[in-house]
Amino acid sequence: MKKNKVFAAVFCMLLMIFTGASDALRGVFLPLFRDHFALSQSQASRIIMMSYVGNLIFLLVGGYLADRLPRKRFIAGVMLLWMGALATYVFTDNYIVLLFTIMFSLGASTMLSTTVNLITPALFAAPAFFVNIFNFIQGIGITGSQNIGGRFSSKMSSWHAANAIILVCAAVCLILLFTLKLPDPEPHSRGVIESYKMVLKNPACKYLVLICGCYFIAEHGLQNWLTSYGSQYLGFTVSRSAMFLSIFFGAMTVGRLILAQPVEKMGVLRSLIVCGVAASVLYTVGMAMERKGIYLICAAGFAFSILYPTIVLLICEFYDSSLAGAATGFMIAVSTLFDIGFNAFFGSFVSAVGYRIAMFVLPIATIVMTAMLITLHIKFRAKKA
Repeated sequence: MKKNKVFAAVFCMLLMIFTGASDALRGVFLPLFRDHFALSQSQASRIIMMSYVGNLIFLLVGGYLADRLPRKRFIAGVMLLWMGALATYVFTDNYIVLLFTIMFSLGASTMLSTTVNLITPALFAAPAFFVNIFNFIQGIGITGSQNIGGRFSSKMSSWHAANAIILVCAAVCLILLFTLKLPDPEPHSRGVIESYKMVLKNPACKYLVLICGCYFIAEHGLQNWLTSYGSQYLGFTVSRSAMFLSIFFGAMTVGRLILAQPVEKMGVLRSLIVCGVAASVLYTVGMAMERKGIYLICAAGFAFSILYPTIVLLICEFYDSSLAGAATGFMIAVSTLFDIGFNAFFGSFVSAVGYRIAMFVLPIATIVMTAMLITLHIKFRAKKA
């Protein structure tokens, strides 16, 4: 039993680091794709959009199947789809093929990292600790892929080689998977529609949707817009603005390591509220202080660190284990729609009102997320009482 847990921990860490590395390559090589395929701005943006489409499909369908199929069979199936996409990357040099392959690779890798978060409570006695450690490891994969890939991102041959390396690593993970004993989900005979109806009927659903959606806007909005905000409004150079973004995500990665144990001791919901309040204060004051507050925004990354992986655990606390996959898939899929809507309109919003006002959408989203967490805590405590 102990040996199985050790192998399971190794498997989860390897899978998280390689899915993180795979996901990060898209952004690193996007300028190369634009030049290599002579893409317009709208054609290049379709690469990002197809990754969102892949996430939606895999999370909605995969979330349901995660509750129905034996765990190893489900993970192996998604891994094979992911590996098939990686193999296609290695051999293709076609824009249309690249578009559809990105849908499969990003969708499958998102589903795999979500599944790691789902199975952690069933495998380990300290799930909050392990889920944050696994996401810390994924952060290393993302950062390493960005740093190493960025040095070799001027040729398509580097794109092919990088994916070939990740493909070999994925094959090692697949072999390791077959040595594990994973707990299967509770058997049930519900159809897809019935499962999602049950997800929606849960009184906590509306709060969880807002928590996940606002988190995605708050974090991904900064990821997509901080460099532009810093260079076009605050007066920093592009390279220095990008450095601030790196500090934010560096603080997030370190925070997952340092805060993993305190989260386990404090409990899921309480730790989310504490970090949500800290993130809201740092984010809001940092935006209000503009240029002088940029390091407060960077420091908010530390408070943001445990939010996403711990929110996934929070979803599982409000749903029966036979619905955990469908509920988590649904919440993250809907949050992806929040993301799509935000990215579709935020550029126009900036043009209309300027960065000074527009960027406050991000701390407001953080405040709304924290308010929903506090509301859940009050209702949950009342129910327990």
